[in-house]
Amino acid sequence: MKNEIIKLLKELLKYKTIKGETQEFKNIFEFIKNNINSNLYYKEYNFNNNIASVISNTNTKNLDIIFSTHIDIVPANSYNFHEDKENIYGRGTIDMKGSVAVLIKIMNTLKTNKKVALFITSDEEIDGNCTYELLKIYTSKLAIVPDGGTNFNLIKEEKGLYRLKLSIKTQSAHSSQPFNGDNAITKLMDIYNEIITKYPLPKNENEYITSINLSRLIGGNADNQVPDNAEMILDIRHTSSDSKSDILKFISSLNKNLEIEELLKGAVFKTDLTNPEIQHYIKTCENILKRKINIIGCESTSDAIYFSDLNIPTIIMNPNGYFAHCKNEYVNKESLYTLFKIYKEFIEGDNNE
Repeated sequence: MKNEIIKLLKELLKYKTIKGETQEFKNIFEFIKNNINSNLYYKEYNFNNNIASVISNTNTKNLDIIFSTHIDIVPANSYNFHEDKENIYGRGTIDMKGSVAVLIKIMNTLKTNKKVALFITSDEEIDGNCTYELLKIYTSKLAIVPDGGTNFNLIKEEKGLYRLKLSIKTQSAHSSQPFNGDNAITKLMDIYNEIITKYPLPKNENEYITSINLSRLIGGNADNQVPDNAEMILDIRHTSSDSKSDILKFISSLNKNLEIEELLKGAVFKTDLTNPEIQHYIKTCENILKRKINIIGCESTSDAIYFSDLNIPTIIMNPNGYFAHCKNEYVNKESLYTLFKIYKEFIEGDNNE
């Protein structure tokens, strides 16, 4: 089975599934449809011109387990992949076509009376609207989202997402006479420096604090002019200790001329570790991995928030891999097979009535 999972992953990696590549998305969903067993139900949806598919072992919309995944990736300089004995490297390997390959094989081989479905969406890296819309149609007793952390750590909390556009207008001047103007770009840079003084950037993944990243900075109209306009995009990932309202209040206080537009909001994800199904999942993992499961917070945000917002108990756990959205992104081959075994045992084990 491990070789079959790796083979399927390599096929999925051939598709350049980034925003705007409409035909690539159509092709990959057609490929997926052609690689599921005929006894499964396949339903395709389109939300805001983004495709989503649901693969299930039942025709009902009331499910026992929903696996939630996505096949869209963020842009890269290269979409080629390579491998060594242990890992496969390339955009989308850990985030998250590796897990998609595992779950297609799970659905094809599943033997259970439980009602199970697999969501595969194409807009998680944009806003996750497909999952939000699917949950108006489907419901479940439990969700599993293999889209956070690494090395089979269980995620107890994912940071909330808050994306802002900050704009400011000042006074232009000839670039040789900066004293006659007020530089809008440097004004925003000063504001950002004040922001990260209040909310210092984390130094590593173990420092679980709110982070505010300056994603884009745009301004000015001419090379020989003091810019009188500028805007910056802030991508904020906040813990439950820092609310969106408190962050917005602080930023708003920095300059009375600052215009702030909210672009995107996502809730903080938390899981109920006392839930019996989640406890059962942890025990299944520990039996297969032969070790205790680490329970940690995760700096990223995923579609798991849409399940937790509906009070659906949700598990977030990734196989072994790292550097999502980076040029050296990878997933460990053996860990994909381990994930397959965990899912099989969890669903088909002693709780199969």
